[in-house]
Amino acid sequence: MIINHNISALNTHRQLGNANDMRSESMQKLSSGLRINSAADDAAGLAISEKMRGQIRGLEQAQANAQDGISMIQTAEGALNETHSILQRMRELATQASNDTNTETDRGEIQKEINQLTSEINRIGNTTEFNTQSLLKGDSGVDLAKTEMVANANAAGDTTYTQASATIEFTTAADEGDIISLEIGGEKFEYTFTAADETAIDASTGTEINETANILNSALNDFISNNDTLKGNFTSDVSTATVTIAAESGKEFDGAKGTISTAEVTGTGSAAVTATAGVGTTTHTEATTDIDFSSVVVNDAAGTAVDQEASLKAIKDLVGTGFEVNGTSIEFYNVNDGAYNGDALGVDISKALDAVESATGTTGSQADDTTAIQDAFTNAVADQIGTKVEGVKITAGAAGALTVTSEATGEDAKVDIKDGTVKSDFTATFQVGANKGQSMTIEIGDMRSAALGLTGEAGEDGFSASNNVTNGTNNNSVEAALDVTSSASASDAIKTINDAIESVSAERSKLGAYQNRLDHTINNLGTSAENLTAAESRIRDVDMAKEMMQQTKASILAQASQAMLAQANQMPQGVLQLLR
Repeated sequence: MIINHNISALNTHRQLGNANDMRSESMQKLSSGLRINSAADDAAGLAISEKMRGQIRGLEQAQANAQDGISMIQTAEGALNETHSILQRMRELATQASNDTNTETDRGEIQKEINQLTSEINRIGNTTEFNTQSLLKGDSGVDLAKTEMVANANAAGDTTYTQASATIEFTTAADEGDIISLEIGGEKFEYTFTAADETAIDASTGTEINETANILNSALNDFISNNDTLKGNFTSDVSTATVTIAAESGKEFDGAKGTISTAEVTGTGSAAVTATAGVGTTTHTEATTDIDFSSVVVNDAAGTAVDQEASLKAIKDLVGTGFEVNGTSIEFYNVNDGAYNGDALGVDISKALDAVESATGTTGSQADDTTAIQDAFTNAVADQIGTKVEGVKITAGAAGALTVTSEATGEDAKVDIKDGTVKSDFTATFQVGANKGQSMTIEIGDMRSAALGLTGEAGEDGFSASNNVTNGTNNNSVEAALDVTSSASASDAIKTINDAIESVSAERSKLGAYQNRLDHTINNLGTSAENLTAAESRIRDVDMAKEMMQQTKASILAQASQAMLAQANQMPQGVLQLLR
């Protein structure tokens, strides 16, 4: 018998500690409902369940994002529902005005309602917002994935396409000391004419106009020599007695208040463009060629304005023809920039280039896609002209250019693919997944009157003789409404309004498709979140019944261990019996 070490008591004490630990763990799990309360409970399980928790919360937020997206779409679609109602009323009025039972006075009253309804379409487009974002005004971002314009062809003689230009037209000669001033990119350029320059401003002969361009070119080159983002030059146009300031392609012109960035694809001559107040700095690099002027003013030596006028104009340049098919001359044009009005057979180049892009995944600048490019391009042209295109070879060159070569004569027609074009749609990207890249993008077109073809320049064919349409938010008339003051013009207006109705219908149909897609997205996200939650629950949640069983077992063992510890402590008392 020994008394220094009570081995039975030590063993019982250790078992009691184990039972108490087991009971404590069970009580923690039962009180939290979780099998894993710390990394020590299940290190691997904790890592897996935390990753799943992140996915679950991401899916739940994606559901909320999709629901917000539906709300945005419903806001836009609800506004277009009213636009539809307005268009139906305008069609009704145009039909009424087409009837010759109406007098001139009657049609004048109808015209007033047409004007107001058109202004209301503008108001809806300008003020429909979701979370302060305008939905129906389009967007001014740059889409670098689209093609824009065609260049010249050898058959018509080489001509240069100028995307945008501005002209200063002198209606009278300038005197010594007169100043021409303009701003480019926020930098002010001024030139004061001297006695030696005076005769050069007389617009009566082409020689003097050329001298004027040379004088201003020299001054402009000095002005921009230290600024890489300001590039341009003066050129002369003898037929219209103007001096033109043209942008150098691919350079930046930003920060000004008046914008000129339009050009026609076909035709010659010049058309006036009104500079309007800008909404801030917009920089387009290697995508568009915008020239922004905040002012073009001719002053005398004392700095006061003189009677001479300076105007901004956009020049229409002949883009060029293509090639001949079976003796028929083909001319390229871009339908997005106006209808073709030439004498040859017009081919919309945008359709041909879209075909190239669909076939190759590029805009035709990859030389190794020559066969695909040739097949896509010629088939698209053939579809438009109704006959097979043979005897031509299509090759891809550098800087996004296609060359159409006649195999018989070797003559080329070049098709230049620009870097990009200005987008006109409002775009929004919805994050509808838990991870990067799991998103969808919607586009909503410009639904204001001008975009729907309901307004134009005052006096332009089909539109009223005066600006009588506002933007809907003030009383300033900015556009001309459809003309319904005669039977013929009202009849034409019916077709225009029908086209507008179809445009709005197409937009609403697209929005409805977006909404239906998001409804399914929400259902899928809910199912995914539910299934993932079930998987995470199996890892992390405790089986309450099983754990209660374990807790009961641990409690009984702890009580038994306490009782046995008391018995073990009494065992050394037997040694005292030997002393009696």
